[in-house]
Amino acid sequence: MTTIEISQLRARLERRERQQRRLRRFAWGALCLLPLGLGAFVRGGADPVVRAEQIELLNPAGARQAVLSADSSGVTLTLFGPRGKPVSALQLGDSALTLLDAGGQPVATLGGPRVRHLVE
Repeated sequence: MTTIEISQLRARLERRERQQRRLRRFAWGALCLLPLGLGAFVRGGADPVVRAEQIELLNPAGARQAVLSADSSGVTLTLFGPRGKPVSALQLGDSALTLLDAGGQPVATLGGPRVRHLVE
């Protein structure tokens, strides 16, 4: 082999080694990012449904402003005053919407009594 052929082979070998190093770096980067990509597919973004028995709404200071709760009797939205005590509530039952005062006593009701079917 002549010196020109050896220098050409050396230059070609150096090019291939640089390409190999770049390819290796790319492969390691892709391998490191693979768990993040798979995690995004597994989570699938935000769940469109929130399930809870009670949801508390807080003001910027962290004080409770309202509580939305559900139980066997229906859904209740309780509103709290500046001192953190309940000031009023709305209760939605089977057939009526009731406004409650701070003591939990009904103030007004919208809707009629429960319909009861008569059986002979």
